[in-house]
Amino acid sequence: MSRLIKVVLCFMFISGAVSAQQKMYKVSGVVLDSATNKPLQGVYVTSGNDGNQTNSKGEYILENLKSGNTVLQTMYFEDYFISTKIVDLVKDTVVNFKVRQKVLKMDEIVVTGTRTEKRLSETPVLTTVISSRELVSSGATSVSEALQDNIPGMIISDGAMGTSVNIRGLNTRYVVFMVDGERLIAEGAGGSVNLDQVDVDNISKIEVVNGAASALYGSNAVGAVINIITKKPVHKFQAGTNVSYENHNTLRARASVGFKHNKFNGTISGLRNSSDGFGSVEESGAMAAKYVDYGSNLKLGYNPTERIDLNVTGKFFSHETFSFPGTVDVYHPKKYTFGGGFNGGYKSKDDRNNLRMSVNFDNFVDYKILEQLDNEKKKENEIYYLSARAVNNFKPIERLEIVGGIEFNQESNFSQTTLGKDPITKLIEDYNIFAQADYELLKDFDIVAGARYTYNSQFASAFSPKVSLMYSIKGLSLRAGVGTAFRAPTIKELYYDFDHQGMFWIFGNPDLKAENGLYTSFTAEYNKGKFNASATPYYNEINDKITQYTLIKESENGAEVKELHYKNISSATLMGIDISASYTFFNQLELSANYSFCDAVDNSTGLQLPNNVKHSGTVGLTWRYLIAGSPFSVQFDGRITSPRLYSSSDSDGNVVTETSQGYNIWKAVLVKPFRINKHTLELTFKVDNIFGFSDATYLNTGTMYMIGIRYAFK
Repeated sequence: MSRLIKVVLCFMFISGAVSAQQKMYKVSGVVLDSATNKPLQGVYVTSGNDGNQTNSKGEYILENLKSGNTVLQTMYFEDYFISTKIVDLVKDTVVNFKVRQKVLKMDEIVVTGTRTEKRLSETPVLTTVISSRELVSSGATSVSEALQDNIPGMIISDGAMGTSVNIRGLNTRYVVFMVDGERLIAEGAGGSVNLDQVDVDNISKIEVVNGAASALYGSNAVGAVINIITKKPVHKFQAGTNVSYENHNTLRARASVGFKHNKFNGTISGLRNSSDGFGSVEESGAMAAKYVDYGSNLKLGYNPTERIDLNVTGKFFSHETFSFPGTVDVYHPKKYTFGGGFNGGYKSKDDRNNLRMSVNFDNFVDYKILEQLDNEKKKENEIYYLSARAVNNFKPIERLEIVGGIEFNQESNFSQTTLGKDPITKLIEDYNIFAQADYELLKDFDIVAGARYTYNSQFASAFSPKVSLMYSIKGLSLRAGVGTAFRAPTIKELYYDFDHQGMFWIFGNPDLKAENGLYTSFTAEYNKGKFNASATPYYNEINDKITQYTLIKESENGAEVKELHYKNISSATLMGIDISASYTFFNQLELSANYSFCDAVDNSTGLQLPNNVKHSGTVGLTWRYLIAGSPFSVQFDGRITSPRLYSSSDSDGNVVTETSQGYNIWKAVLVKPFRINKHTLELTFKVDNIFGFSDATYLNTGTMYMIGIRYAFK
């Protein structure tokens, strides 16, 4: 009998315990804007897989939540930070939130300038950040558009050979483009990169560092480093799609799916771009060819522990450009880029060591599609780029952080379009070791010193030191830096002789030397509340600069033949100043303006470097507000530049200088998102080139209209 009583009592105890564990509670509260204390409608408050949206009074209710520690989180568009609270549920509870709007960017964490994580306001290397919030507000449909809208002095032309950039008097050859810290492969002889392979909808932010950065990034980091940082999945499941349509039947479609579950995370995305182009060979003025793009990206991650992460990446991009109507071409080009990589990291228990290793490869293939042979493919050119790297961040004391690493790069280039009858393949390798120390000498005084040694199989070696200083006091930050940079001549500049579509010949020069630059800059930046302003004068001296010169020869039949050759000139001097300012009124209205002056002189001729723009600027006015508790944004901005400069030689060897038109191009954008629980529907309306500017150097026939629809589910 006693045994039966014990069993019954035990059963009652277990049943009571289970009952207590399964008891459900309710959480309710209000979500307010932290600056205005006004309620926010449409904020999605979640607990695990449960969630509820706030009403017009900012109120929410979550019911049937289990007892114990519960994580509550708010989600509210790109304009507000995510807010998280942990509560121990033992009864019905009231939890109120005050969510903060993303007004200033000074708290943004950046990594490109120093390879270490720093707040934007505290990095000794001045960095420009284009946030995902700004990408949305500006209605940017491409990386090129985002860069031109936000970086003064940057002139971008998108053509069949990819994206050509000119910044502070230097072209694409002097700019390093990266995605998540890995270089994008240069496709053309001019170093062009097709930036349309990057899905704008998947960008977290873009970091731009001007000036010499070879100490950290090696060859080509002479004019700027542009690092496109992609988003990471933050939800158990998320998906989205984005479609935009504009003039000339230009259609851009993107879709992505992501997940984060236990120790695994991943994202896969795809895109398709197409346009009918405009203009023809019979007409003068701006022309753009018909094209079709396809692309996809894959990122998979695994975190076996909190201190170890392993990641695999993959990508594919196809760009096909069609011939203009009426041309006699019997082929058209099609280009493929595909690649992938592996990277992983380990953080020590005391967080003093952070080791990362990566291997990444890119493969670019250029084909001719022979239209009269059933679109048979003929390979013209292939570039293969392999990079392997190991980098360790070591923090022996609180005020000192040391970065050290080794790196190996290999580039091979196959070409069918050579002067000789047989195709050739060339290979260049470089081996690198680099180190950098970041020391907080005083409370408000920071010094960063680093250097890189490079051994290159073509030109032997290069040593690239750099020093940056920063002093801050009462909202004023003073930065100064001096560093060297180098650019190794490309395989095509060295070896390839080819016929440029029958218009002229380009000849390589195997005797080219590497360019070497010395860059000096000083920045005064003032930041107080919602006001930020900075001025950066700079001086950049480049020795043994590689340039093209033109020779006009007479053929056997008496016709003139144009030839382009490469050579090292004595030097080029680039000096100028960048000025920027922004102010936010009432947390709603943001006014920003940037101005850039650049004097870029070829010291061998005394002329401006080709395509340089002496004066340029951007101005923007963005209004972000709420209608019935739901946000929207209206943006009006413009780009202003002085004429671009061009120099060439005539048949007598005389230098002829021409200029394009100067221009100012304005656009207006309206973005209106709607939130229904976990779903976001966002509409974008854009009018670009409002006043219809048209010129052959600006690839646009006039005013452009765009409508976009984005849907996301989390």
